[in-house]
Amino acid sequence: MSEIIERFETICAEMKNTEAVIYRDRMNIKRKTFSELHDDVWKMAAYLSQCGVRQGDRILAFALSSYHLSVFMLAALHTGASIMYVDIFAKQASLQSVFERYHPHFVLVSNQTKHLRWFFGSIRTVRKILNIDGFTDFQADEWTPRSIPEDQTALLTMTTGSTGIPKIVLRSHRDLMQQLQLIHRNITAGTNEIVLTTSYIYVFANILSGFTTVMPLLNLGRYSPKRINRILKLFRNERISMLITSPDFCLKAEPVFPQLRMLYFGGAILNRYEAEMIRKKFHDCRCHVIYGATECNLIAVADLDDMLEVLETDHRALLGKPVDGVQVRLTDDGEILVASEALLENYVSDSDTSKIVDENGILWHRTNDYAGYHGSFLYYKGKGGNSIDVNSVRIFSNIIEQEIIAQFPSIPKCAVFMKSESVYVVVQGRLKPSQKDGIETIMRSFGVTSWKLRMLRKIPCDVKHHTKINYQKLREKTW
Repeated sequence: MSEIIERFETICAEMKNTEAVIYRDRMNIKRKTFSELHDDVWKMAAYLSQCGVRQGDRILAFALSSYHLSVFMLAALHTGASIMYVDIFAKQASLQSVFERYHPHFVLVSNQTKHLRWFFGSIRTVRKILNIDGFTDFQADEWTPRSIPEDQTALLTMTTGSTGIPKIVLRSHRDLMQQLQLIHRNITAGTNEIVLTTSYIYVFANILSGFTTVMPLLNLGRYSPKRINRILKLFRNERISMLITSPDFCLKAEPVFPQLRMLYFGGAILNRYEAEMIRKKFHDCRCHVIYGATECNLIAVADLDDMLEVLETDHRALLGKPVDGVQVRLTDDGEILVASEALLENYVSDSDTSKIVDENGILWHRTNDYAGYHGSFLYYKGKGGNSIDVNSVRIFSNIIEQEIIAQFPSIPKCAVFMKSESVYVVVQGRLKPSQKDGIETIMRSFGVTSWKLRMLRKIPCDVKHHTKINYQKLREKTW
């Protein structure tokens, strides 16, 4: 067995009568102990084996997030198959691209998604369609676990983070274990934690740490705040002590958990408006902001109160200090380079230009994020492709955006970008005349004398985190 499988087996044996997962099934709450979770994983592994899944096979998971999906992911590790999870609401062109690059042997569907597969012709070319809900009625024969090598691919993730070009990142069994160890080392927790998370990678981390994981099964991009909070209230009597989630969740959710004491969130750079909203909502919690990347899921962590202080006084977005187990250095022009044992190194059928090896043989990942130092803390300047040119000087969009919102914290979000050599400032909501004058003063302070102001009801954001500005969509608009 690989180390991550051994860890799962050990945890389930040691904590067999402890609740492992509390999850939503429609509007009902269900519970599974570690022993029951283990039985379900083995039953699912036997089901996959009976369906012909073998070590090295590739499975495209085309199913709604659920307890069964988590069981499937753990079972696939036991079989030695690799998994790539695809959002069921992905556009057909995106799904076609995944098929062409990933070449799956199987596609996994659920009872809710089994009919959707007929809308995508490529799905019908795979070896077999698996139904994630089929294992519940499966009568498992004797199943013998396989010896899985550490370098066997376990998970694949689509990312566009560092380059803006879609890439499929590989996680081997060893990679997955090292990333989970990195999380465990730096996400401060006590014993008997009950952790609500909206990220599948943290479901793995919680289970392997022996924590009880609460899975509310929320689609943040498609659920209204009203529906999200109606679902969360189902869990208000659970002794939830920690949240690990996204800024979007924090902005939409109400603090309905009286025993909550710790909040970790990450996935987007906050502005002052967003940071103050989250601090106000979760005023009784210690709040930590995670900065990371797909290739290294944890890079730095900042205390939200420290971030707010820097946003208010210096108008900069704090990233914090590098976490234990990660090295960070800045290039001469400020790009963040990351090195770690938990760093993911390999991609599917892509030439990797984001990695460099230094004179000491250390492998560094180029994040395409740029930063500076605020004392001993890193602060964020911006993404490589999000900047404007002023008299041949590069100014990162985030620097100007943070300045505008720091001075006018009632503005929820703004975006600064160039299109056809024109500088645009797009503000979410309506502006008062005094705010327009203030923005003009700010732009002139950066040397921008000619620019165009636009106001939108809502600035478009990415489909995953819903708080990252989608500059490409803004540029595509006809202004």
